[in-house]
Amino acid sequence: MVFLILLLISIVVNLESIKVPIPNYDVESVNGVLRRRIPSWMIEQFDVIQVLSSDDNKNQLPENGEAKIRFDESSRRSVYATTPVDALFAINSYLRSECYTQISWSNSSFGNECKLQKPMSTKNFKSKKIRYFGNMCTFSYSFVWWKWEEWEEFIDWLALNGFNSVLMPIGQELIWRDVFMSFGVSRKQLDDYFTSQAYLAWHRMGNLKSYGVAISDDQMEKDFELAKRITSRFVELGIVPILPTFAGFVPDSMAKLFPDSKFNRMPCWNNFTSEYSCLLTVSPSDQLFGKIANRFLKEQKMRFGDISHIYSADPFNEITPKSSKFDAKYLKQMAQSIGGSCRKFDKNCIWLLQSWQFSYDKWPNWAIKTFLSAVPIGQLIILDLYAEIEPSWSSTNSFYGHYFVWCLLHNFGGTREIRGNLKQIDKGYQLGIMKNSKNMIGGGLTMEAIDQNYIIYQFMIDRMWTDNIISINNWLKIYSESRYSTKSELAHKLWSLLAQTFYDEPIRTHRFSVFLYHRPGFEKRIQYWFSVEKVFPLLKAIIGQLQNMIGRNALFVEDSYDILRSILQYEVGNEAILTLGEAYLLDDRDQVANSCDSLMAMFDKIDELANRDLVSWTSAAKRLAGSSEERGLFTISSRDLLTTWGEQGENLDYAHREWRGLISEYYSKRWEYFCEWILENDSFNKTEFDSKIFKYVEKPFLLSF
Repeated sequence: MVFLILLLISIVVNLESIKVPIPNYDVESVNGVLRRRIPSWMIEQFDVIQVLSSDDNKNQLPENGEAKIRFDESSRRSVYATTPVDALFAINSYLRSECYTQISWSNSSFGNECKLQKPMSTKNFKSKKIRYFGNMCTFSYSFVWWKWEEWEEFIDWLALNGFNSVLMPIGQELIWRDVFMSFGVSRKQLDDYFTSQAYLAWHRMGNLKSYGVAISDDQMEKDFELAKRITSRFVELGIVPILPTFAGFVPDSMAKLFPDSKFNRMPCWNNFTSEYSCLLTVSPSDQLFGKIANRFLKEQKMRFGDISHIYSADPFNEITPKSSKFDAKYLKQMAQSIGGSCRKFDKNCIWLLQSWQFSYDKWPNWAIKTFLSAVPIGQLIILDLYAEIEPSWSSTNSFYGHYFVWCLLHNFGGTREIRGNLKQIDKGYQLGIMKNSKNMIGGGLTMEAIDQNYIIYQFMIDRMWTDNIISINNWLKIYSESRYSTKSELAHKLWSLLAQTFYDEPIRTHRFSVFLYHRPGFEKRIQYWFSVEKVFPLLKAIIGQLQNMIGRNALFVEDSYDILRSILQYEVGNEAILTLGEAYLLDDRDQVANSCDSLMAMFDKIDELANRDLVSWTSAAKRLAGSSEERGLFTISSRDLLTTWGEQGENLDYAHREWRGLISEYYSKRWEYFCEWILENDSFNKTEFDSKIFKYVEKPFLLSF
């Protein structure tokens, strides 16, 4: 009880920043997560788990996340925390550092013993107010085919890592359907507005409409029921679900229904035609804007309940305002209308905004300031989305005083290449703390997809729970022990070597990519930032030794496959394909043919080293479908998203994956076609080749099931 009193006192004496209301949570929800995810003998390690109630926290997110683990004379462990997820983070951190255990989003590794602690000692954990998770793209690139079973496991992972605010866009299409129909839009007209399931992320951000055959009523209903289960679990755990608010996008038919209202046509996104992009928006100066916002928010609250006061809206995601013409009056009106309409409905409304729109389209500083200054301080939280590479706070005078969250983006499209920079994350977050003591209120993960480079995200999670630089070498020791459930100097050596090479990537403003998974061509190479001649033999040797020790550990298998695949990819790209190109330049057709045969065999080996497979992805899409027609459509879109990604390949290979089946049936087939092309043609016409491979290999792959 003394520890609970101390926690209460700390909440009172800390200087308050932005107030974030939360609904009543269940202090016993901690036990539910532990029962689902932790072996029973580990749960028994914790004699007492006490969590402050919602009332104790005045129904607000605490100023700081705090937890303590106390060890008494008999080595019994007692946990005291401000919220359920704070307690779960402390327990998970203890299991990782003391019990050789790691629970990841793919596999888990549980130790069979815990280290002894000094009696009457205490472990303390403290973070800033916000620990955020979410990127709209992740809901298409990773979560799109999930049912409740997958979501329940993932929510447990979120809770065990202390996240207390999570983006929640699922289920909104059902609400928008009913709202737009209440304004006179017909159900048939909405088929020209909504996209199909796989592309909803970009529909929600105002990038796409109609693409991929519109979502059905049945799927809308299923998504909404899933969303209710997800948000219910969030509330139970004290996690704030961040719901949408109106950003201005409407069906084209609204312009005819309201001829006296003002509308704007947004620019098309990423080379998509107006058939699938260039969405219509209500002018922020028009009264219709507020009417639509109010009706949507009212309907959303009626369906979900009063569960959140943080609302997400991004009106200019990768689309510049008014066809690249920044207009001060328009920007100010848009910010005021989004924030104001939400605030009018909910007096506690906090608008959550990504900084991506500013950095991606290189907004001039005056335009950023105009836009942000239209919203009062305390009514807006900004996600500094790509802070590990391009911290927007540093170029915007700390967002002109608004509260913000320092976020790690790192991954685009779900690509699995081993890469990242632990030291830069460590220093970048520290600099954010030092320079923004008043308005940096937390950290977050905003990757576009999960299931890759787990070390990067676990490091960022731990970084959010300290105001001090992390000793990376010490952290790696704990990481290696927990990941493989063993105390091994060799495992520590492996991760130290990876941290000095793959995870010491030079800071760059474009993503690293392995060209094997892009459309074939000449004069391409894989360029690493370290000496592969020295490093690769060492990695192979260490993996070989660890294979004999922990070869059955699921996480070791996953890591070893990633490393060995990276090594083999380098050999394919910088030796086999280089030899093929040289033979072609010398007009040695026999050598070209031999090199192509060798290349196909090497692709088969890469395929064997994949950790994920295409069949699981497409099967999940089929299982989600409610009809035979939908099964076919979902299967096609599941393949399109990872390959052609657009009717004309507008996002070709953006979300490429190093997956079994995808490697052997798509990437290698493209190289096979490339080989046939150069053997049959005296010259290489890239334009003609690109057109033919799209027609005869890439597009047909979508239907090859």
